[in-house]
Amino acid sequence: MKEFKTLRVGEWKTVDYPVKSLGTASITKTKYRRNIYLMEGVDGYELLKVTKPITITELRINGKVVMLDDPMQWIGMKRLAEACKGRVLIGGLGLGLILHHLVGNKRVKSIDVVEINKDVIDLIKPLLPDDERVKIHHDDVFCYKWVHGAFDTIILDLWVKNLAETVVAGVTKYNVDITSAMLRFQLNNPNAKVFVWGHRDPRVNPAVKRVSDLYLRLVQEMAKENI
Repeated sequence: MKEFKTLRVGEWKTVDYPVKSLGTASITKTKYRRNIYLMEGVDGYELLKVTKPITITELRINGKVVMLDDPMQWIGMKRLAEACKGRVLIGGLGLGLILHHLVGNKRVKSIDVVEINKDVIDLIKPLLPDDERVKIHHDDVFCYKWVHGAFDTIILDLWVKNLAETVVAGVTKYNVDITSAMLRFQLNNPNAKVFVWGHRDPRVNPAVKRVSDLYLRLVQEMAKENI
């Protein structure tokens, strides 16, 4: 694996969330064993090498993992938070990782988080840092009032499932989905920066740097093996 830029981790600690369930949503724990994992270009790293087992927090909806606080997502949310300014709109709450990083960003005036799953809000909201700039809304981020909200920074964190499907089905379908969502917000917020977590283009996702063609081939081969 010398061809790939690799982050080595032997210890890991982020937020101390309890194991807990509420309706369709639950917080669980898992272990990353000594192994190689994907980093998707976050901070320029293509791979993660875990040298000692680390504990990872999971958010599950109906039993399915939708977010983790692993190095890729924790560091990625930190970089996204650093890129925010002004009025910020976040589509999708998840574990709320980005809010832990936004606390220290003084360029941000307000933070509206829109989450469609009420159970996720009720489960995660009490665990978030106290920040008077944050308002969490139970709504669909594609409703008119959010699309036309005149924001300065917009982050869409809604594509975990689509990303996995795209690697199998082909990049074109994924890019069309992402582009249509981005354009909808960009056209109505022409002065805003619109970012999409999970995208590999650094112009769209400032948490990442471009990955090599060799890495992309590796990911595609891994996806084929999991079909």
